[in-house]
This record gives sequence, C-alpha cells and structure tokens, in this order.
Amino acid sequence: MPAHVDTPKGDLDGSADALSGTSTTIISGSTVYPGGTTEQYPLMVDSGDNVLINTGHAYAECGNKGICDRKSGECECFPGYSGAGCQKAACGDATCSGHGVCMSAQDLATADHGNVYNLWDAEVSMGCKCEPGYSGPTCESKMCKFGLDPLYIDDDYMTVRAPMARVEMSYSNATNGRGSTHPDELGGADADGDIKTQLYISGTYAIKFYDAFGEDYQTNPLAAGAGCPEVVAALEGLANNVIAVGDVACTKVDYEYTWEGKFPTKIAYDLVFQGNLGNLKPIEINANLDGTRSSVYAISGDQVSDSEKRVKFGVSVSVLPNADGISGEFVDYFPEQCDGVTLQVVSAKGGERAVGGYGEASNLDAAEEKLLKACLGDADGNTGNNKEVYNWDYGLGNTTFHPHVVKLAKTPAARGYTSSTPADDFDAGKYYLVYYGSADAAGTDADKFYFSGMPPTATDLSIFTTDGTATVLGNATKGAQGAGGGGDGEGDFEPRGAAVTAYFAKGSTVVYASTDISCDKTEQTLNACIQKGDKVFLFDAPSAGRDATIGQPATSGNSGNLYEVVKVGTTPLSAATETTEDRYYMVVDKVINWDGSATVARSDFGETDGVTGWEKQPVTDGQYTGFTSPAAQKIGTVSIVKFVPGATSYEFVQQCSGRGLCNGDDGLCECFTGYTDDNCAQQSALAV
Repeated sequence: MPAHVDTPKGDLDGSADALSGTSTTIISGSTVYPGGTTEQYPLMVDSGDNVLINTGHAYAECGNKGICDRKSGECECFPGYSGAGCQKAACGDATCSGHGVCMSAQDLATADHGNVYNLWDAEVSMGCKCEPGYSGPTCESKMCKFGLDPLYIDDDYMTVRAPMARVEMSYSNATNGRGSTHPDELGGADADGDIKTQLYISGTYAIKFYDAFGEDYQTNPLAAGAGCPEVVAALEGLANNVIAVGDVACTKVDYEYTWEGKFPTKIAYDLVFQGNLGNLKPIEINANLDGTRSSVYAISGDQVSDSEKRVKFGVSVSVLPNADGISGEFVDYFPEQCDGVTLQVVSAKGGERAVGGYGEASNLDAAEEKLLKACLGDADGNTGNNKEVYNWDYGLGNTTFHPHVVKLAKTPAARGYTSSTPADDFDAGKYYLVYYGSADAAGTDADKFYFSGMPPTATDLSIFTTDGTATVLGNATKGAQGAGGGGDGEGDFEPRGAAVTAYFAKGSTVVYASTDISCDKTEQTLNACIQKGDKVFLFDAPSAGRDATIGQPATSGNSGNLYEVVKVGTTPLSAATETTEDRYYMVVDKVINWDGSATVARSDFGETDGVTGWEKQPVTDGQYTGFTSPAAQKIGTVSIVKFVPGATSYEFVQQCSGRGLCNGDDGLCECFTGYTDDNCAQQSALAV
C-alpha cells in the first residue's frame, strides 16, 4: 500500500559507495522486499507507466504503519490505522463519540461548501464531521452557549453588528383566468379593478433558524398573512429557548400593503436577531409544508364562492440576509475609534471622485485631518513609504495596491442616543475605502479625504480604524510605477490596465473574477491571491487601475460587508466564455445584498491581449479550448480587496462570552469571578 510516511533506506547493500540511483534495484528476493528495492526513494509511475518525479508515499508493506505477521500474511496495524494494508488513517473513535460521522478527507471537503480534495490521501485520511454543538477530533466535547462579551459594549455607542434578514413573498403578474391581468409591479390590483377577481397571498409557511453552532430549529406553521407579532411569537417559541423573549425584532417593510378586503398581495418584513449574535447561517423559509406541493399560494378574494376559490398563481418566497448592509460577526476587525474626529460627508464634485458614489469629508478642520492621518496609520505594512510626520501613507490615492479601509458609524447624537438612555439599533457601521488627494485629476483642488461607496450624508459620523492590511487585487507584472503612474522609484506596481475585477448577482454568493485569483496556480502574476479562509471586501467604487468612467453607477450599491472565502475554483471553458468570463470564481460565506452584475469589455480597461492566461485557440471538435478575441470578452467592474486582519481584532461573540471556560463534558460555562448567566454575558459588581 502507499506509505503514510516514507522510510529512509540508505546504503542497503553496505557497499559504502554512493547510493545507487532510483532505477537500480538491489537485494531482490529479501523477506521485506521480495521484488527488490532501491537505495534512493523509488520514482513512482502512473497507470500508463509514465515516470513521476517529486513524488512521495511509495508503496510499502502495511503502508509503513503496521507490522506484517509472516505466518498469516496479515498486517497488524499501529494504533490509529486500519484496513487490510493499514491504508486508512482511522478516526480516533469510529463512532465519533456518537455525535458525528467518520468521513474521508475527500468527503469532508465535499461537505464543506463543495470543496475538492485531490491529494494522495483523499480516500485514506479519515476524520470526524461533528454534528452541531460538538467539537474535537472525535466530537467528544460539547460546546457552550455563545454570548456577547460585556466588556465590548460601549455605554455611549452600543455598536453591535447583529444578523439580519428580509423575508419577501409576492406573486407573479400574469393572466388570472378571467381575462384580466396584474400589471402592478407589486402584484397588486387587477387591470379591471374587480374585487372578485383580486388575488391575495394565502397558505402557511415556517421559518428555519440556525444558531451559532449551525443547529436548525423550525417554527410552527405561520399563516402567510401573519404580521410581525405572530412572527416574533413563533420565533420566540422555538425549542430549547434558542431565541429568548425580546431577542428578535421584526419590522414591516414599507412597501407591504393590502388590497380592499384586507388580504395581503405582497408581504415583506425585516428580522434582527439581536440576542443571537455572530455570523450565523441565514434563515430559510419552508414554503412546502405539504411535501413537494407549495403551501404558500395566491388565491381568489373573499367575495367569491368557496367553489371558485382556487389557486391562481405560484408565490415567490425569498430571504435576503443582511438586506440593509449589516451582517452578524464574531470578530470586530475595526475596534479602534478615532477619538476627536467627527465628520460629515457630501457627494464629491467633479473629477473621477464623483463617479461610483464617492463622498468627501466636508467639515474636517486642519487639526482633525492631522488626527485622522495618525489614526489611519500605515496602510501597506511598509513604514518606509509613510508620509509627513503622522506615520501614515496615502493608501490607494497614492496608486499603490493598499488602500485604507474604515468603518463609519453614526455618532450617538445622530442616532438620538442620550447618556442616560443608551440604546442599540444594531447598526454598528459599514465599511468604506478611504482616499486622500485632490478631487480632480489635475490636482488643482485642495487635498481632502474621500470615501468610496457613498456613506450617509448630512449626519455626524465617527471613524473606526484597523491595523489590518487591505490589498486591491491586480496584475503585478505590468510594470513598476509609483504615485501618479510616473515611476517614483518606490517600486509600487501600477495596476492600470491590469486590475482584477469581478461580477456577481444580487442574492448570490458566487463571485466571478476576470482572471485566475487562486493561490494554487503554478505561476503567480498577481500582487495577492485568494484561498479558502481569506477575507475580502467587494467595492463598486472605481479604484486606481481602472478608468473611472467605465461601468460605474451614479451612486454606490455596495453595502460594505466583509466576506470570508469558503471556496475558490475554476470551471472549464464553456460556450459563453468567449463573450463573458465565467471560469474563475470564488464563493463567499454571506449572501451579497447588492447588484454587481455589470460587465464591460476587457478592451475598455486597456486590456488587449490574453492577460487571463488562456491560449488563443479556435474551437476544435466541438470542444471550447480557447478563443481568438479575449479583448472583446466582458468582465466585471467590481474591485476585489483582500483583507488581512491585524493584532487588535476583538472577538466579541464567543463561547461563554469570553468571560468563562467551557466545560466540554456537559456544555456548561464556568464563569470567571464577577460574571454570571448561562453564557457569562452578565457582568456583576464584583467585576467592576
């Protein structure tokens, strides 16, 4: 069997000469090596007898993890290994303590967002996939309840990011069977205005909620027209008190309305899980309570007979997590407030900063500007290129690949907070790129701070900074140029004409990149690559390295979420690849709540050759092996910004709230002195 660990061999024949080559067989007929062996590691061959180089895990008796019983010819495997040839690295407990399933590395990868594991031990190394609420190599430890660290909360700001979701139900505009149609975009009134032919949403559905462990809980059936009080009651009634009373807020969305007869024609509401914090798996709607048949439907109004009441249209039921741009988090990567700096933003005027939803700081005086520079600090990890006396650098405004990123949040006064009545609206702020420079390309205007993504205007904002590093993905082989593209000797790569861009659909988690962004490719030409576990921002505002007039919206749709990459992949060329790049993609952990589907031709970015790495080949034998005009191929316009967290990151939601130890035997928290409650989230006077 292939060896788990190769065994050194050395001078087997005692010749004291140099070791014989990998193709020289010696000591044939021995008990251990009846077919002979080599003094150096043998070169392996594939199924076609092609010699493979740089290989390991040569065939060995009992996989080098057992001893052969010469009498029986069977392997006696070492602890932790099993199989006829000790070929499997077994799970420490085959039953995974009764709280998981023992799976191969290949199957574990598939269960993790459809990832692929193709190394030599894909079917050999085994591990436990634990059920929600259990952890450890053998799923032996029961996890404890999560909570908010009480020391994280600021009595003035109370800025906590909580999971949010919007639920929408609407029926399609189509002929209703009586000769009339439903032209209203919300699925409202009939064209003929006849109440008897009006349809309304009816039936039942249930909400499936996932806790911090990933365990799912489903509510009792809800009437399709149920209001927020009924929705909240159903969620608070889930098993195990998973959502405590007062831990979820429901708000009716403005465009929800009812037809005459008080029957709903579109239903929409927002949920904020203010007591179940963290980056939770999004809720789901079960609208098939009758099995495969939909249990939510559009039906005739109440002024027709029961025999005439019948299903007319299917109803679209959807969930948009973090619909307002705020998603739950376990870690705050922007925990430091820039004290003494409060700003307001107005729409930028003139020049490229006016495109893509730019806002400029309108009220910073000289002292506040200096303080903000000091708060921003270093952007790229290289203090040698910092500016002025504030130990900071300009970021992307200096045409480097490293912008500053900040979190902007409304001040307590702007939220209506008072010192005596602090509150939490769970709007802990959104993320924005920060630029510094002149508003026009000629540089005639005074330098100012600019924020991409268009922050809220006409309101006071506070700034939260990070010591993490952000990198705008770009091609690092296009030539070294510095500030302004003129080449100042600093070695900054100018990505103009070779920026990595992306596109995606609203409500999706799949992002299509303009080139191969994976860290697995053989030759790296990018300034940074993406692999599973990386954190990324997706910004639709123009950045250095692209023409600011291309494909940019008048106002930004970006909501400024931080995403974690759960999968990076490449698909084969397809019939659509010639017109639109569809091969290179990454999957993120949160639903993207804005539309980034705009695309433009590569030539509009100044890219006229095959910068994507494909070969210019014609279609052969019906197979798409390459295309002849990559410049005309369309790519997205959204920037991909890789983010590496800094040391000051604060994990504010964790087991036992970070104020106690989890007893894995019973899943109960052992709180530190001065902290109480089942998750140690309550601070007592003893801790003050």
